[in-house]
Amino acid sequence: MRLVKYLGLVGILASLGLFAGACSSDDSGPVELQMIDAFPTVLDISQGTLFFIDEVARISGGDVTVNRVGGSEVTHSLEQFAPTRDGVYDMIATVGAYHTDHTKLGLGENVAANYTRIADNYGVRVQCGLYDALEAVYTPLGMQFVGSLAGGWGARLWTVDPIRTLDDMNGKHLRAATIYQPFLHAYGASTTPLQFSEIYPALEKGVIKGLYWGGAGALSGKWDEVIKYQYPDSLAGGGGVSILVNQAKWDSMSESQQKAVRDAVKSAAVFQTEHMNAVEAKEVTTLAERGIETINWDASMKKTWSDDHYNKIIADYIVAPNPTLGEPLAKAIRCVTTSYYLTATKNLQLAGLVERPASCSKPYEMS
Repeated sequence: MRLVKYLGLVGILASLGLFAGACSSDDSGPVELQMIDAFPTVLDISQGTLFFIDEVARISGGDVTVNRVGGSEVTHSLEQFAPTRDGVYDMIATVGAYHTDHTKLGLGENVAANYTRIADNYGVRVQCGLYDALEAVYTPLGMQFVGSLAGGWGARLWTVDPIRTLDDMNGKHLRAATIYQPFLHAYGASTTPLQFSEIYPALEKGVIKGLYWGGAGALSGKWDEVIKYQYPDSLAGGGGVSILVNQAKWDSMSESQQKAVRDAVKSAAVFQTEHMNAVEAKEVTTLAERGIETINWDASMKKTWSDDHYNKIIADYIVAPNPTLGEPLAKAIRCVTTSYYLTATKNLQLAGLVERPASCSKPYEMS
């Protein structure tokens, strides 16, 4: 009798929708997501985030909207992860280098190759399983990794003094995110992580003698007023702007709402690639016109720099902290990097025809 009554109660509660599981439901109603942004809108890469916000509303038909509550002027770029995880904000546009105190494995997106001249930055990440590996990293931390606005630039170097050999790095104090420490420190340089707004005054006062920055920004930051040398090649991956959502908030959204957000990331990545390709090309040319000397390294020096960038960062920050999660992530990073290398080597004019290397086991799954 008790079992019958219990089952009857279950049926009533279920019919009223009072059993809410962890899975999403298509009856969640319109959703507004409060987003904190790690980057100021004056920075070129933020155009991708603004495009993403518009795409969410367009693709969802207004069922999901994103409200950008502000950037580093509201909460410091390096301190935005915890309040998003804790529900102060619903989502965050950021990079893994800005929350290494919570996990170093988020650096996997930053490490993955992200060169100009390659049109499909998003597809190769899906194909190589990079996003799946990052989702496995963030879920236990109470955050849903949705994807990244990857496209159009790689990490580049600007300095006050010329760097013509790797020995010239010795003793230089640079602005660089935590992710770049392993190989820069191996060259004898020292580093400090600074958010965008802090870079110009640090250069102006001589606190730093240059910076290694994962993207364009010299013109927006007016760095041409305080640096003297540029190195025009994107010598290693700069990654993309990651979109993370508070896990409880994500779980409360319907499948169609979640899909709209994912599709908006994919669309924004295409925009970001085209936009940032143009921005970086303009930046290199404009800096030269303003008297910034361009130093081109030979092929051997470029290869050493790139190899050290990937190998040291992957070893120290991806695999060592957590081999269980780090090994699959490292495999995905190398798959992405190999894909870029093979494509660029074969034909720099190919746009979007990324050949999948044999090392990639992830089937190409894109909705």
